[in-house]
Amino acid sequence: MNPLKLELKLYLEAEDISQSRIMSCRSFMSQQIKSSVNSYIRKLNMEDECDMDDFIVRLYFDETIEEEACTSEESAKGFIDDVVDLLSEIAHMQSFLEMEGSFMVEYQDLKKSYKFHSESGDSYCDFDEM
Repeated sequence: MNPLKLELKLYLEAEDISQSRIMSCRSFMSQQIKSSVNSYIRKLNMEDECDMDDFIVRLYFDETIEEEACTSEESAKGFIDDVVDLLSEIAHMQSFLEMEGSFMVEYQDLKKSYKFHSESGDSYCDFDEM
């Protein structure tokens, strides 16, 4: 058996954003998750606390995936790279968002954790290994 544990905590926020940009951001995030090559990323659930009346984007992901026997070795091994690609794409395409969080993978001999953040106006994401 190859047990697996993955965690992703992602918080996205922006204020004074037009309603059309809020809807566009929701759609973009949903599409990025659904179209991911990584089967574990496709399992992520987005919590939407956007406020159209106050022009605020607030999207959250707080997921822990645990399997007694890994169901997708390729996705488990590629999780770190695929999350980095996802976060970099968000920072680049939705640079008006403030983004922060962490992710972790425990699989076989691989045990790594990272923190990340991207400031509003930046088109890149900073990563720090924990």
